[in-house]
Amino acid sequence: MEAAQAISLVAQWIRSRGLDHPTEGLSADRFEMGWTVFAADTADPSDPLAFLDLPPGSPVFLVGQSGRIEQVPSDRLREHEMRFAAEERADGHVPPPQPPQEPETPQPPPTPAQEQAFMEEFRQAFLDAQGDGPPAVQSFEIAGTPPPNDDALAAEASRLLEPIVQQLALLGPGGWEWFAAEFSFTVSAEIALLRFFAGNQHRDVFVPEEITAMLRRQRHVAAQMSAGPWWRLVLSVLNSGQLSITYDYGDEPFPQHQLLPPEHYRNDLQTYRRSRVPDWLTRYAGQ
Repeated sequence: MEAAQAISLVAQWIRSRGLDHPTEGLSADRFEMGWTVFAADTADPSDPLAFLDLPPGSPVFLVGQSGRIEQVPSDRLREHEMRFAAEERADGHVPPPQPPQEPETPQPPPTPAQEQAFMEEFRQAFLDAQGDGPPAVQSFEIAGTPPPNDDALAAEASRLLEPIVQQLALLGPGGWEWFAAEFSFTVSAEIALLRFFAGNQHRDVFVPEEITAMLRRQRHVAAQMSAGPWWRLVLSVLNSGQLSITYDYGDEPFPQHQLLPPEHYRNDLQTYRRSRVPDWLTRYAGQ
């Protein structure tokens, strides 16, 4: 997870809870198992130790690599970070430290022409997979109660995923081999996680508003199916243009890092009526 994503998660967290705290101008400072996010306008954001100048008791947000967020006071911040890191390790959210490895020979970054050629190859591979080549969708899974025969709506919802996948691909670093994306959406709050892989390396990338807007439209179309809108959408995409798709309707509890506060599920259920809601979600949402 990079600083921009940690800041975005905290801003969403603040808004979802209606806290009287700014969501603009936030800064992030790295610690062992995540990021410390704070309001930069209370300190000098260009100073790497700016958080030390925060007024005592100022709210600070700890963001783990798992996506877990905790609000703590700025007092004794390092102790809070150490405790939080220990909890992350104990919960198994973050792998234990690995033994030192021989540093890899650094590779020069791709030139703009190489990046453009790579993305053109991906675009063509994706289009080929829609046509006479191997099928683009290698795996399509519905995690939860499947919809009945809503073929036309399902086809339209799938069609709307194609430009989303291509836009996500454009966000990746040059030479990526595959990416995974997880989206947890309701009508009033969203979580979007995107990670690119190349060899044994990976990079987390922030998903911009333009793409989340496309996802909202796709979810609204999917909502017309008998099962209603997905709660979670999980994509796995190879640079050869092949992808797997999972619509999660919540038969199993969502991962903690993808679980929104209860009020957002209530909002969603008021907007999109469903014939069935999983028992665990009914209890969680307080319905």
